[in-house]
Amino acid sequence: MRIDKDDFEQAVMKYSDVMYRCAYACCGNRSDAEDIVQDTFMQYLKRAPQFADENHRKAWLLRVVINLSKNLKLSFWVRNKRELTESIADAGDAFADCEIWSAVQQLPPNCRIIIELYYHEGLTIEEIAAVTRVKRSTVAYRLNKAKKLLGDIYKEGTL
Repeated sequence: MRIDKDDFEQAVMKYSDVMYRCAYACCGNRSDAEDIVQDTFMQYLKRAPQFADENHRKAWLLRVVINLSKNLKLSFWVRNKRELTESIADAGDAFADCEIWSAVQQLPPNCRIIIELYYHEGLTIEEIAAVTRVKRSTVAYRLNKAKKLLGDIYKEGTL
């Protein structure tokens, strides 16, 4: 089965920013995030999945982004490369320009993605649990842990 060109363009327009922010939260740099979004849309074209509704399509796309991000982190290349400092402002996103994003970047990856999906994308704890395939209680715990860590970062003034 093939995807209709208009449906594909609609998905790109509607979800590319959400997917980019999610990928950026997972991998922490612009070029990898862009590659992950592109690879996700390639999977979308290849597999041509059928969705019950728009929420199902969004959840599927975010799940693929998360999986590709995990695969990238496990790859030989990423595990053995040296880190280069990248300016947060290079992310090309107004959210990335603020102090809060600097604090969020200091969180562990599993907390960072929860913060991104909860506050920036407006997903509920149940939706995040479905997308990340983590128990609802674990999502709630990581959200609370992330809030506490963010509070500690602000108290310490390490921004």
